[in-house]
Amino acid sequence: MNSAAMRFDVPAAEAGHVRQLVEATNTRAAVHGLTAYSLDISAPFLADYKDPLDGRVVGQRPTVTVTIFGEIPRHSGWTVVARLDHDDEGETLLSLFPGLPDQIAQEASGQRVIENFCHGCNIARHRTATYLARHDSGEYRQLGTTCVEPYTGLPIKGLEALWRFGRLKDSDWDSATGGGFPADLRIPVAEVLRVTAAIVALEGRFYSRSEQWAKSPTADGVEAYFFSRKASMEWRAAIDAEPDAPATAAAVREWAVQGYGSLNDYHHKVGQLAKAETVNPRHLPTLVSAIAGWHRDQEKAAAERAAKNSTPQGTKGERLTVTATVTTVIELDERHYGYHAQRRRLIKFQDASGNVYVWFSSAANVPDRGDEVEVIGTVKEHSTYGEVTQTVLTRCRVAAREPVAA
Repeated sequence: MNSAAMRFDVPAAEAGHVRQLVEATNTRAAVHGLTAYSLDISAPFLADYKDPLDGRVVGQRPTVTVTIFGEIPRHSGWTVVARLDHDDEGETLLSLFPGLPDQIAQEASGQRVIENFCHGCNIARHRTATYLARHDSGEYRQLGTTCVEPYTGLPIKGLEALWRFGRLKDSDWDSATGGGFPADLRIPVAEVLRVTAAIVALEGRFYSRSEQWAKSPTADGVEAYFFSRKASMEWRAAIDAEPDAPATAAAVREWAVQGYGSLNDYHHKVGQLAKAETVNPRHLPTLVSAIAGWHRDQEKAAAERAAKNSTPQGTKGERLTVTATVTTVIELDERHYGYHAQRRRLIKFQDASGNVYVWFSSAANVPDRGDEVEVIGTVKEHSTYGEVTQTVLTRCRVAAREPVAA
């Protein structure tokens, strides 16, 4: 029973604090002639972090494993193995000396103790604390505070200093967060994208911050899933039950990672976030928006595939009415008439069959990319752009329809 070892995990941000406390404890113990304990701190790793209020795993936190080890103070075969705190109601609380071997700890916990009694002086009087001393022979003695050192030869103040290691092990390192979430909390990227995909599937499409006047942004829903203590368990369960979310999340992540290092600043940024295993909560909105970029690229690729089947529609001068989706809106150079400047835009539409329509518009208001509209226009000509056949329209009227799901 000569050696003691305590091993426990603490937030990586608290490693320096632990080191300071161990050094201070060793300094105080050395004053009383006791041998210093050694400290080992592991490399940081990510460990699950549970909400202290509901026990739900929220994310992960950089963590280190602390090991404190040394020699249990011993003199003439005696060691002090436990402290007994006696309250006014007759209850006794036993605190084992830090780092005791399991067998000795179990043995000491089973000892019969007598309130206010001391084997050293045999005087029964009110005591707030007594100590259990164990001899190598297996003999136990219950001693008062002032009798510990005369009976065992061990300095009680030095022992009390080393007892701090037990309190260090059992400390609540999250108490400084004040009931909130720690600043160094990290969220797994795969989980963020899974939750995002599920919310988009349930709500029909991605909603950006600019649309918050009409609908709660998707990013707010993702943040609520992880951090809101008011979010219902039924709502979270519905998100977790979305069957296609994991596959969509994997596709979005692959798309995002492919953009890392690209000339597109946005795609590079989401790629940088997606290639990591975890993400800082303050970057959640950016990572969440990756699903919108992935959807846009999916739609663009599908439109390009369909456009290869585009054929001329109508005849020159014919008035057409088509239901189509806006695929492109490009600003063109303005036309100037004296002091008046006329705004011009190139708008492309695509119908369900893949046919492509082009409109060079000078209208004040035009639909946005992704809008599903009904277009009424006159066929001006048929042209070819690349390998795609286009029907050029003029004098168009556009009526908005319900937006398609993103």
